[in-house]
Parts: sequence; structure tokens; C-alpha cells
Amino acid sequence: MSLKSRPLVFQHFRVSFPDERVVMVTIDRPEKLNCINKATSQEMASVWEAFDRDDSLWIGIVTGSGRAFCTGADLHEWNEMNQAGVVNDMAPPGLGGLPRRLGKKPIIAAVNGICMGGGFEMVANCDVVIASSSAVFGLPEAKRGIVPVAGCLPRLARTIGLQRTMDLVLTGRNLGAQTLFEWGLVSRVVDSEDDVTRVAVAVARDMCRNSPDALIIGRLGVRMSWEDGSVEGAVSKLADQWYPRLMAGHNFAEGVRAFVEKRSPRWTNSKL
Repeated sequence: MSLKSRPLVFQHFRVSFPDERVVMVTIDRPEKLNCINKATSQEMASVWEAFDRDDSLWIGIVTGSGRAFCTGADLHEWNEMNQAGVVNDMAPPGLGGLPRRLGKKPIIAAVNGICMGGGFEMVANCDVVIASSSAVFGLPEAKRGIVPVAGCLPRLARTIGLQRTMDLVLTGRNLGAQTLFEWGLVSRVVDSEDDVTRVAVAVARDMCRNSPDALIIGRLGVRMSWEDGSVEGAVSKLADQWYPRLMAGHNFAEGVRAFVEKRSPRWTNSKL
């Protein structure tokens, strides 16, 4: 079943399709600064899982409504769980289905505003991060006796470095989008929060001009090196296991043929 054909009405987030090949999830709980409770987290995870299975969709976008992108888990709910002796599970794929997602297809984070705690963990594992110049990022967990254990600590250490990650985690201080752009986490900074989703959709459309097979395998090659820490290991897996599958698909021959014939390629949905 395609994602578009499923019922997509949720209490705290919206699902839309700004392009025929793009799905956008907008966290919509502005009165709570888009914090995510357990039910919403599971619902969002199911949407991303369906996105990966839907051959007609190539790129995902996640953003927020109002002042915040996402301020992490719902601490009122967490407090109730603590009082009931219930452990908050940190198993994959994590809050909103993103912090520990492996997945198959690229997801763009369009950070429109406040991005804290679990929201930052979500962003740290997205493939491209586009942020408003007014967006604010932070990992304030230590101020609440919590540690962000859903993947962002090792991922941030790889992306922005050991000492910068230590600074963020141990002080809990906030940083702006421009600083995180200079540090290498944010891919692009845009002037206003209203422009973030517009730019994200434009980037997604640029990606969709390319082969969907190349999007999947190119993403995989980058992430294997990032996750495993071995350049040659990633190269070997990519060349030995994935390049033959790329070559066997329609789009590999179509791209080369279109170049020779001096026309735009006619891609088909990936079967990888």
C-alpha cells in the first residue's frame, strides 16, 4: 500500500506531499513547543517506515509548526512514567522514528525554530539539515538529570568533533544555526523560518531530478563510512555488494543512454 493511500490523520503532526515524490511530516503541537509523546513517536515512526517501503516516494522532509521544530520528549508524560515505574525505552528508531533510524531514503530536516533535546537528536541523524537563521539548538538534558542516549552523542562527535560535542552536552548551552553551519552540522542557513520548508522542498526537488537508485546507494555509501568509521570498509561494501545491484537496474542504463542521446533521463521508481 502506498503512503498516499493510507489514512493520514494524526493528533500532533501532519503529513503532506509538496511534490509527487516528496513526503513532509510537520510536527504540530505548538502549544507544547512540538514536544513528542509516546503515541506520536510511534505514529511518526510508522510513517517513515511506510515511506521507505513506498517506491513512489524518494525524499522525506521533517519540520515543525509555530516557534519550535521540536523540543524533544514530553517531559510531563515522562514524569508520569517515572512515577509509575515505567522505563522510557530508547530502542531504535527512537523519538519520532529518527534518532536511530537506518532507513533507506534521504530525509531532510527543515529546522524552523527551537530545536532541543530529542529534537536535536532527530536532526543529528537526518541526511541534510536546513535551518532558519533564527533557529536555536541545544542539548539541555543534563539540566534535568537526563543524558541524550538515543544516538546523538557519537553522531555529533563524528560530525562536529569531540570537544565541541562535550561543550554542548556538558554545559547544556544553546547555539544558533550559523554556528552549527560553521561546525558542519547544518547544511544551509536561510533567512527566515517561513523560507525553511520552501528551501527544503526545492532541495528535495533537486534531488528528485537524479536517479532514485543513485539516491539510495549514494546515501548508503556516505552513511556506511560515518556509522562504521572505516573508509575502505565502506568502499568495499559499496563496490562489492551495492554497485552490481545499481548496474542491474533500469536507471543505470537509462542515465548513460540519456546522456548519449542528449535528452533528460526517464527514471523509474527504485526497486532496491
